[in-house]
Amino acid sequence: MEISREEEAQKAYVKLLTGQGVSQRVLIQREFTIIRLSAFLKDTPCTGTDYRHAVDRFIASIDTAEIPMVLPVIRDFFSFWVRDIKAIAAMSQAKVFNGNVPVATATQDELFKHWYDLDKTLMSSIEKHILEAFLTDSQDKGFDPAAFKERMRMAKCLLLTLRTVPHKQSHSYRLMVDRNLPLFNALGNQHTFLSVAREFYYFWRGDMLKPQQTQVPVKPRPKTQEMAMAA
Repeated sequence: MEISREEEAQKAYVKLLTGQGVSQRVLIQREFTIIRLSAFLKDTPCTGTDYRHAVDRFIASIDTAEIPMVLPVIRDFFSFWVRDIKAIAAMSQAKVFNGNVPVATATQDELFKHWYDLDKTLMSSIEKHILEAFLTDSQDKGFDPAAFKERMRMAKCLLLTLRTVPHKQSHSYRLMVDRNLPLFNALGNQHTFLSVAREFYYFWRGDMLKPQQTQVPVKPRPKTQEMAMAA
């Protein structure tokens, strides 16, 4: 009997969790979340947009107090559901589920200094290439000049923070997004930052720089549709 995409993804996800020493209690909790989410994913096209829509329906069906507990599972499961071998391998290599990934912290003074020193900070050629790709994509979206400039500064801020991340996978990326979020909470533009972070993930990881090398075996995807689950 052929198993569904959701069942296959669940088995792969549980295998990785088990191999990284996740406790039985946490394993059961995560499996339960996936089983409930899978009901909304059944017969859904394999795209980020459709995954996000399924997630929205799932979130609407549960108690709001449960949302913080299910969101990490939903984000991690996406890579397994779309069979993103690159992301899964990075998760495995980084051992993101066994507590070995350091959580980056910073004082508000450090965050503000980083923000105001952006224009004085030199970038590598690779970093410039990533930021230029994001700039080109953003130019096509019709932002007004002030919003465009703010978004590019946010992307550069995040990119420079990510210099310390050894493995390009979503768990470490979210840690850095969370690290910077207090800065943008203080500046009052946290929603814009989170929007930029969702879009920028695929540029940072390289998917939008080399679109022909993406691991997801589906039709070519529009640039703006796959950005839902990064942050």
